[in-house]
Amino acid sequence: MNVRDLKWPLIGGGLLVGTAGVVALLTLFAPAPETSEPPPQSPLVSTAPVEVRAGSLLVRGTGTAEPAREIALTAEVGGRLVDVSEALVSGGRFEAGETLARIDPADYRSAVQQAQARVTQAKVRLLQAREEAGAAREDYKRLQKQGEGRAGEAPPPDSTELGRLLFNEPQVAEAESNLQSAKASLKTAQANLGRTRLQVPFDGRVRQKQADLGAYVAPGTPVATVYGTDAAEIVVSLPTRKAALIQNLWSTVGMQGGATGGTTGGATGNAEVPATVTTTYGGEEFAWQGRVHRVNGAISKQTRTVDVVVRVPEPYNQAPTVQSRLPEQEPSSAGVERPPLAVGTYTTVDIEGRRDGTYHVVPRRAVHTREPGQSPVVWTAVGDSMLTERTVEPIQTVEENTYLAPTLDPDARVITTDLRVHTDSMAVRVER
Repeated sequence: MNVRDLKWPLIGGGLLVGTAGVVALLTLFAPAPETSEPPPQSPLVSTAPVEVRAGSLLVRGTGTAEPAREIALTAEVGGRLVDVSEALVSGGRFEAGETLARIDPADYRSAVQQAQARVTQAKVRLLQAREEAGAAREDYKRLQKQGEGRAGEAPPPDSTELGRLLFNEPQVAEAESNLQSAKASLKTAQANLGRTRLQVPFDGRVRQKQADLGAYVAPGTPVATVYGTDAAEIVVSLPTRKAALIQNLWSTVGMQGGATGGTTGGATGNAEVPATVTTTYGGEEFAWQGRVHRVNGAISKQTRTVDVVVRVPEPYNQAPTVQSRLPEQEPSSAGVERPPLAVGTYTTVDIEGRRDGTYHVVPRRAVHTREPGQSPVVWTAVGDSMLTERTVEPIQTVEENTYLAPTLDPDARVITTDLRVHTDSMAVRVER
């Protein structure tokens, strides 16, 4: 190949190498492109309106149903159990005055017969003593007539101990005392015979059986633990802030009407504070109507709460359920047969509180706590672009709602989005 044939390939290669060098130099010494920060993006938030309510405010608490009456059924006399009722089992039902168990009465019947015999003997002895006293008095009168007109006539015998002894008065008094003692022994024997039947003076159920047929029981031996079914009680522990919302709460002390069928008659001006007790059974909610029965006088040292006792009459009455008193709660299906409010049932209690005034209701997640000792706050949206912080006074939280004292603008919208970083008057975007 001659030089002329290599000329053009060499020229092309040189151009390519030169162009690459120029590009490399331009890239190396070219100025850096200008950069800029992206525009700030405000957080997107959701809001909810402030609901304004008026009328009765319900104070909610929880507690476990317990019987208003519960006793240990014990033997008052000793002996062997010879008869046990079918109702004397755990969960057994009985009526007032029903015999639940019977102690062998043979010895006690014999004691009654012996006491009756002693009463009869004492009556006979008293008749004999009175007859002898009458005969002695007749003899004395006859002797008085024979000695009329004689000097040194004896004084009336009734004025001296010797005269009373002469007329057999001490013997009559002794016979009368023996008769009273025999009658008292008969009453004791009859009472002991009656105590061989173990009975309870109220309708109820058996919580636990502790003795059975054939067992020997001594006086004071527990046979069963039983409780009444005429009323149930729920102890609701409320913070003083909530308890203060219940009008006339402390005027309910000592009220007995309704649940027990009687009144104490001691307290005057007692207030009637209604309450609704609800529980869930089988996926459905059931309710009972009750009332505040009393308030335990002392405030708990550990929790600083007030124990309010709500009493429900006839907890085992399976009548159609009463409806919830909460405005936001859907009513249960009417006419459904409810289960009993059994002992140990965990319940929710709504007590009627303040009956006048207004209050605000916001979603629970809209209320935020701050540092200890500081009041909680809510965030409200001003227009569509700004967050403002408002201090609030919570009354109570019921399920997903929080009740507040009326300090917010009724037209305000509260922010329900949880913001990790927030400041008062910060920019936000309200979700449409």
